[in-house]
Amino acid sequence: MRCFSDARDEVARRRAVRIRLAVAAAVVMLIQSVRSADAATVFTGDKIQGMPVITQLDVGDLASGKTHRFMFQGVETGTGQHWYVPVIVARGANPGKRLLLVSGVHGDELNPIRVVQRVFADLDASKLSGAVIGIIGPSRPGVEYVTRGWPTTELGKTLINPNRTWPGEESGNTVERHSWLIMNKLIKGNADIGVDIHTGGNGIDFALFAFANMNDVEARRIASLFPIEQILLEPGFDGTLEYALVRAGIPAITLELGGPRGFDPEMIRVGVAGVENLLASYRISDRPVGATSKDRNVFMGNKLDDLFAVNSGFTEVLVKLNDAVQKGQKVAVQRNAFGDVVQEYLAPSDGRVAIIGTDAIRERGSDVVSILTNSSECAGGCPYAGDEP
Repeated sequence: MRCFSDARDEVARRRAVRIRLAVAAAVVMLIQSVRSADAATVFTGDKIQGMPVITQLDVGDLASGKTHRFMFQGVETGTGQHWYVPVIVARGANPGKRLLLVSGVHGDELNPIRVVQRVFADLDASKLSGAVIGIIGPSRPGVEYVTRGWPTTELGKTLINPNRTWPGEESGNTVERHSWLIMNKLIKGNADIGVDIHTGGNGIDFALFAFANMNDVEARRIASLFPIEQILLEPGFDGTLEYALVRAGIPAITLELGGPRGFDPEMIRVGVAGVENLLASYRISDRPVGATSKDRNVFMGNKLDDLFAVNSGFTEVLVKLNDAVQKGQKVAVQRNAFGDVVQEYLAPSDGRVAIIGTDAIRERGSDVVSILTNSSECAGGCPYAGDEP
């Protein structure tokens, strides 16, 4: 009788254990489902080139001490498919500042892409505090066709400058919606400071240069940490990513690294060095701060004086990037097919050469030379009239 009772008790005990385990498993599953519902990083379940596709990012969801790669699903193409943007996130093992790096807003500006690639190649997320977020080539058709503009089929064919569409519009045209998706689904809530990296457009070359919002002290600090030659303090250019970030409470600059359509090793080196300085200065990494703009005797101005071609012809630029020039100095000459001088261009102010035209043939209205200067008329900020950044 006792043996039967003991056996029955053992069966009851095992049944109770199974029930407790089942309840515990159900609780775990419930917790996981709640966490999953709260998680802001949204995966589509698809993969492209082995990378998971996301429609929204929350850096806080990601495993710490690791580097993560994604394809971000952007706007639809004309046939209803999507453009996909490569995104890299190095989430540090410890909390800290989150740095945003954007390259390829203009598709023919390739030095910036190599800068971001090199920065992440050298990062060890397990040794970082905070995070580094890299967005590579958000202007997908621009990068594919190596062009500054985003081609659309509106009115046959239209090229839209994607760096005049930020922060975007949810129900806007293709480019405006793409900018809105990146701003609202990738950037906001994930970045504390930002750098939008550019080069000059097709046919021009830029000095080592930064646009920094004159009203944002932190943006000025970011610019000063790059070993660059010139900084323009400006009131903000509507439609640019830099200005959209600043207005969203994310101090940011536009960094310019030379010319388009190729890799310039020195420009890339300077870009990487500046990012490493940011990581060190904001204590994202434990590396020391290296050479900064101060070590290059940086020239700071509040106005870009542009000389646009008032004639057409074969153009010889007589100055180099970062040359100091004086008002009235001859900086370029234009000749016709017979070699006769048809136009001379004189510096409109004292300053430094920031931009030069690199195409020998310059048509009316194209850039010849731009000079960074300081103007008493721009104490409150002068809007920039040129095509850059």
